[in-house]
Amino acid sequence: MNPIPLHVDNATVPFFTYTLENVTFIEFDTSLCVPPEPMVNAMIALEKLSSPHIKVVMINHRSPVGLLAKISAFYDIETTELGEGKLKLVFSYKEGETHKADLSKKSCAG
Repeated sequence: MNPIPLHVDNATVPFFTYTLENVTFIEFDTSLCVPPEPMVNAMIALEKLSSPHIKVVMINHRSPVGLLAKISAFYDIETTELGEGKLKLVFSYKEGETHKADLSKKSCAG
């Protein structure tokens, strides 16, 4: 894996892309950010998740409860604890559902 910087409009953290086994990954780390930055960056990244051959990887300091409440029905999500208080979430395309996600409101209500 050789991550390449990826320019993403309106992102507040660096994004990277890499390919493993014919799947393109878009990754970002919001573990040092405070709300609403994790949600904003995640929703910007999820706009790029348009096929089963793309996955979004988010590294965060905790489970993004507000984000998951908004979008969990539209994506397959795998969560892994990384230690040091970090969490890795991998969002995958969900056939018949992902295209229904409303990513226009990129902040949380709380």
